Amino acid sequence: MIIACVILGTRGDVQPMIALATGLMANGHEIIICAPSEHEKLARMYNCPFIPFGPEIKKSIKENPEKQKGGVAVKISPGQGKIFILDQINRLPGLIKGADLILGAGIVVGVHTAADILNVPYRFVAFYPVILGTTKDDPLKNRIMFGFGRRMMNLMMRGYMNKARTKYGLPPVKDIWEHWLGDDVVLACDKEINAARENSAFAFTQTGFMLLPSKTELPRSVEDFLNSGKPPVYIGFGSNPITKVEKYETWFRQIRDATGQRLIISKGWAGFTGENVKDILYVEELSFDLLFPRLAAAIYHGGTGTLAALARAGIPQAAFPFMGDQFDNRKQIFRLGLGPDTCDFKKISAEAISSAITACVSNDNYLKNAGELARKLENSNGVKLTVQYIEEKFINKSDG
Repeated sequence: MIIACVILGTRGDVQPMIALATGLMANGHEIIICAPSEHEKLARMYNCPFIPFGPEIKKSIKENPEKQKGGVAVKISPGQGKIFILDQINRLPGLIKGADLILGAGIVVGVHTAADILNVPYRFVAFYPVILGTTKDDPLKNRIMFGFGRRMMNLMMRGYMNKARTKYGLPPVKDIWEHWLGDDVVLACDKEINAARENSAFAFTQTGFMLLPSKTELPRSVEDFLNSGKPPVYIGFGSNPITKVEKYETWFRQIRDATGQRLIISKGWAGFTGENVKDILYVEELSFDLLFPRLAAAIYHGGTGTLAALARAGIPQAAFPFMGDQFDNRKQIFRLGLGPDTCDFKKISAEAISSAITACVSNDNYLKNAGELARKLENSNGVKLTVQYIEEKFINKSDG
């Protein structure tokens, strides 16, 4: 079976899809990864055939961090969005012709239409339940906001998308959000952390988070730092936009002094360039499964992939969310007793981070709850469950 994985998003969208690709390839399937060129190195590391496709989001954010208001969807203007959605419709079928199944992740609003043009099945892969919409039990305010979002998407996109579909002899779509998510969303996140509600607005099958196995060991500098004192605290803000790098680097020294904790700082998309000073180590992207179990706690942006890795490491955590799923993940961290409640990323300060770190390392209940959750996840395998879903739906369907 030839399966095309089309991804437009941050590393948090790409990494689990590469994990899925490795599982599919291990079962004898052919894979094509279509994603922005900034992710090619990661895909090639896992021997995934790669076709560069789509705008480079990381480059856009780094060049214009002050323009980011909250969420990848608004990091791209409506005009730019129209261009890459029509590219998904018009260019993608020629790039993945011969595929038997198309999987989409991220901002792939036009990919379902590309699948329709090729007359092959489509499934959207999501990593957090909030994308499934509200239920009748949600507060009226939430339902109104979700309904407004769907209407705005239709208002902005339905005209040009249906015009493109007409060109290919396809019927128009009534609801763009429904078309984007498709018939049965593959919800690849852990039920133990964030279970979807059965009466959500869209149909789904929940499998589990798809962790990418490490290909490299921790650098010697990191090993030396870990072995030179008590377990440090990790701070990383992923793809969150940061305009004043120097301010944060000053904060990190203040946080070290206020908490008495050693710190490992992820350079992330901000590109922190501060020199390593006493008890502070700046690092590039590292293998979370090797690093996190050796830490005292983690402070981060609330990304779903980082949350999944921390949950398996069994350490306390706190999130300062900026966009999308990060807000829901902060709620889950607090609800599960894994760490303290926090402010939004837009209100973050050295004092707020220091307070979160102190709470994480001093509250024994956080460590206890984190350890219990890690034990529940010991045998979880989201890649295996997702591969089984795909094969049962699209290969063994006739056998039943």
